[in-house]
Amino acid sequence: MHTITGVVRARYKEVVDALAADIRAGKIPPGTRLPTHRDLAAQAGIALVTATRVYAELAAMGLVSGEAGRGTFVREPSLSPRDDIDQRAFADDVVDLNFNYPSLPEQADLLRNALRGLASSGDLEALLRYQSHGGRLHERGPR
Repeated sequence: MHTITGVVRARYKEVVDALAADIRAGKIPPGTRLPTHRDLAAQAGIALVTATRVYAELAAMGLVSGEAGRGTFVREPSLSPRDDIDQRAFADDVVDLNFNYPSLPEQADLLRNALRGLASSGDLEALLRYQSHGGRLHERGPR
């Protein structure tokens, strides 16, 4: 590990950051075959398992893709951060669960009132029965 301005960083993160910066700057163009895991480990002075972790992180960032038996290649830059995501997931009637936000104080009151309403409905067993994946007709709203 190296200390950079008072922060201890893992060596693999330094290698990831350096490669990511070079890819984003166009120094390593799309389609370029990157060194094998073993060669990257030797060039960067890291363990083989660490080189594998570097490529996994770059793949998670959408910068490279690995092809079994062929190697790891720099990907074409995405037009937007969501290019790889199925766009149907962003339809108006779908809830986007990609973000985790802390609850707001008034949400506790909303939840409390909703639970009171459920408890006073008199048919709690109905909530435990199988529900259609599309919801009940009166819950679907106008279409």
